[in-house]
Amino acid sequence: MLASNKNSKLANSEQHRPYKTRTARWLTGSGVIASSLLFSAQSFAAQCEYIISNEWNSGFTGAVRITNNGTTPINGWDVSWQYAGDAVTSSWNANVSGSNPVSATPLSWNANIQPGQSVEFGFQGSKAGSNAEIPTVTGAVCDSGSSSSSSSSSSSSSSSSSSSSSTSSSSSSSSSTSSSSSSSGSSGTGGIACTVGNANIWGSGYQLDMQVVNNGTAAVSSWDVTMAFGEAPQRTGGWNANFVESGNTIVASNISWNGNLAPGQSASFGIQGNHDGSFGGVTCNGASSSGSSSSGSSSSSSSSSSSSSGSSTSSSSSSSSTGSTSSSSSSSTSSTSSSSSSSTSSTSSSSSSSSSTSSTSSSSSSSSSSSTSGSGAGFDNPFIGGKWYVDPVWSAKAAAEPNGSLIANYNTAVWMDRIGAIEGPEDGDGMGLEEHLDEAVAQGADIFMFVVYDLPNRDCAALASSGELLIAENGFERYQNEYIGPIVDILSKPAYSGLRIIAIIEVDSLPNLVTNLNIQKCVEANGPGGYVDGIQHALNELNTLDNVYPYVDIAHSGWLGWSDNFAGATKLIGDAIKGTNKGVNSIAGFVSNSSNYTPVTEPYLPNPTLQIGSNQVRSADFYEWTMYFEELSFVQDWRQAMIQQGFPESIGMLIDTARNGWGGPDRPTGESTSTELNTYVNESRIDRRQHRGNWCNQPGGVGFRPQAAPEPGVDAYVWVKPQGESDGISDPNFPIDPNDPAKQHDPMCDPNAPNRDNNAVGTGALDNAPHAGRWFPEAFQILIENAYPPL
Repeated sequence: MLASNKNSKLANSEQHRPYKTRTARWLTGSGVIASSLLFSAQSFAAQCEYIISNEWNSGFTGAVRITNNGTTPINGWDVSWQYAGDAVTSSWNANVSGSNPVSATPLSWNANIQPGQSVEFGFQGSKAGSNAEIPTVTGAVCDSGSSSSSSSSSSSSSSSSSSSSSTSSSSSSSSSTSSSSSSSGSSGTGGIACTVGNANIWGSGYQLDMQVVNNGTAAVSSWDVTMAFGEAPQRTGGWNANFVESGNTIVASNISWNGNLAPGQSASFGIQGNHDGSFGGVTCNGASSSGSSSSGSSSSSSSSSSSSSGSSTSSSSSSSSTGSTSSSSSSSTSSTSSSSSSSTSSTSSSSSSSSSTSSTSSSSSSSSSSSTSGSGAGFDNPFIGGKWYVDPVWSAKAAAEPNGSLIANYNTAVWMDRIGAIEGPEDGDGMGLEEHLDEAVAQGADIFMFVVYDLPNRDCAALASSGELLIAENGFERYQNEYIGPIVDILSKPAYSGLRIIAIIEVDSLPNLVTNLNIQKCVEANGPGGYVDGIQHALNELNTLDNVYPYVDIAHSGWLGWSDNFAGATKLIGDAIKGTNKGVNSIAGFVSNSSNYTPVTEPYLPNPTLQIGSNQVRSADFYEWTMYFEELSFVQDWRQAMIQQGFPESIGMLIDTARNGWGGPDRPTGESTSTELNTYVNESRIDRRQHRGNWCNQPGGVGFRPQAAPEPGVDAYVWVKPQGESDGISDPNFPIDPNDPAKQHDPMCDPNAPNRDNNAVGTGALDNAPHAGRWFPEAFQILIENAYPPL
């Protein structure tokens, strides 16, 4: 489904930019408890913080966070603040009223705050001056008479916008409080902090995503984490660590490549098990890079709550990244957590909402443990804290394959790849959009993801997914009236207003206008009624629905990673989005690697400019002078480039990890020792393709499981391309697909053909492949066998 790869370009040196951060808080009442904690030397009354999360020329978005640092529950709260000239125009997750002062009271589900827990609500407002005001939040819950405020602010601006992150907090104590970046954990004396990033619990088991962060000032060379459970954890699997289980504890220690953590860096690992008891404390131990040990322990207090909220299935990236920080300040002293953290309106909703796991009408989802109720609108990161929909058709196909049940209950995107798909395939091989949405409601799901994919002249530089609409044959009018119109009509039905509907917008479309204008179909797509007009229309229509979150496709680092491609793409795609009715506010973010195979990280090739012999690693044949070997750094830099163009800091990135795991017996276990450049790269890279431009039916592996907020700036890892669905037919003498006669054979899908861009290598495509989107069991089996983290 992806267009052919692009020109080799010499890239400028990499820019290092600050990354967006998010805090996920998880509470569950049915097993593992991973609660949001403030780590403090002493208990004191509630801390009330005023946070500016984003601002632009005339407005801002902000939040108030109330953290119970006391020892008794807070039952109901009422807070207020006063502006000199700013005003609140809309709000969520609280009853906000008045103009000066502004008052806020809880909704039914977030009135009670247990010790150590937080509630957060958000709002949007208009500014009277150049900078958003930072008032002091007051109320009986915040102080016992007097309060004071302080703020820490950082801003980034371009010619058209400015954004900042500021906080003001008040409490009745002068004690300093530091907020952890994840859900639950403890800190060792060597500056090592341990947190539970994501927790997923279902009836017969659980998954935990753990993060180890070096919050100290010196590097460490090793770490270990002891996890205490309420009963024997019955671990069945794990990744990115060595594990020793004894009684009710699991000790996880670093493996060879993730023990060294510079200050601010982190390592992640995960475990899976068959137990449903309660999760206890975490003890962290770190050792300095010189080998001397520094260790300490602090057990997290597990707060039980009748409220529960699940998360996406946990699985973690092995990469280390340094995130930006947010400040939490008390009445006299401010303390900043070294770990990446920035709360959003959606995290508070997920941490406080009352819900429970319910059985689905078709399958039991392991992608989430519980469902939230109410409106699907108003989430900064719509993936946090919700139950993910499981496509019963794909799930049944997956479960019928050997070991397919290991992934059959995860979320995958539903593709609307032609007009006929809206009502459902004529041959019955699938469901229509309305049937899927009805099923999502029946499952009690919160998150439904689908792909908008039917532009006129679609896939203009390739053939496997050629579309049914042509610009020269009134394609744009048909796209508006027969495709987008019916989709929006269905999505707008009141029965679906509680869903958070994720819309992946037109895979591989706009990138073709950056690199492939030597192809006539792409030239037409660059004109009236083409890709820009089509996507602007789609966004304008989808933006009429508050619970739809559009993410625009940006191809992948193996296509747009060269400096001129990157600059051209950010300009073209940014301008296209700015031309919509809501401009930069018309999208939730961007998605990369859709249907592709580029890994999230290249763990043994972290530095593209590293010298091997007399050459930089990026000059190797496989990388062709690009600066981006992986998707994570690519999307984080893309996000910052778009913010510099005036997009809000609330935008997030998605990475399709369905098939980029690259595990199996051929996966390298460490960096090569060769001094010959190409040998060094080929022995070190986990991406085992013959050429980065090979996109059709590659022998990859299942990658990171769907999960929310896995890295700074990344809203989620998602499975856009359902495993087992073909990228294109391998036989040049192909039969017509009765559901979609426009699909053709592309030579890049022929296992016996050379790569289109480099005839010295093959396509690497698997044989016996059916048409794009059709079930390909041989490919599915290879993806299962090569999964990483292992299943």
